[in-house]
Amino acid sequence: MHQSLISLLALAACVNAGTPHIIDVGKGGALTFSPDSLTAAVGDTLEFHFYSGSGGHSVASSTLESPCVPAPDAFFSGFQKADTTGDTTFVVNVTSTDPIWYYCSLSSHCQAGMVGVVNPPSGKTITDYTDAAKKVAQASSPATMAGGVLTSINEAAESTMVGTSSSAITGSGGPLQPATTTTSTGTSATSVQTGVQASPTSSTSTGATPSPTKSEARKGSDLSILLGLSVVVGGLVVLMA
Repeated sequence: MHQSLISLLALAACVNAGTPHIIDVGKGGALTFSPDSLTAAVGDTLEFHFYSGSGGHSVASSTLESPCVPAPDAFFSGFQKADTTGDTTFVVNVTSTDPIWYYCSLSSHCQAGMVGVVNPPSGKTITDYTDAAKKVAQASSPATMAGGVLTSINEAAESTMVGTSSSAITGSGGPLQPATTTTSTGTSATSVQTGVQASPTSSTSTGATPSPTKSEARKGSDLSILLGLSVVVGGLVVLMA
């Protein structure tokens, strides 16, 4: 899940930078990239969506002078079997307006015309690369995946977690108590906690004697003193008689 999330974040960072260009790889079982020629600006992204068929596919960047052979700084998706949904995606960020020639390095797919170009130079088209690729004896691949982000749309979406948390300890009118709301996305869920002020409460019990106030207690004390003095004075009067 963590790897999927990292992939999704990397994908989002790329997509937010410019225009995404979707390129279908082997869709419908065809040995093609569709579209096989396009123009992209710096900051745009190339989204290669892989489809099943013909034993899988790959995409690797090349040069017009050496078709079906990876360029020195080539991007490479690795071999992807994929499925019929096109969810398996390899995303490459466009960092230059220089021509980017690319091909599928699996088997003889390149020689069969499974090639493409981004920002073709003046006077050159994808046909020039296709014709040159037909003369290549064997296609080759980079040793490892490089130059892009490989992700699965469904897996990344299910791994997305959205949530914010805030807390407060005190507030005017009384302490704050947390209220919890649960939000779920896909198969993951997060709890969002926000502080809400607790309403003051009061209770009244029926039949119970209320506690005396300070003024009532003072009045009772004064009355006790007066009664005591009356008893003393009455006793003195009796003795004197």
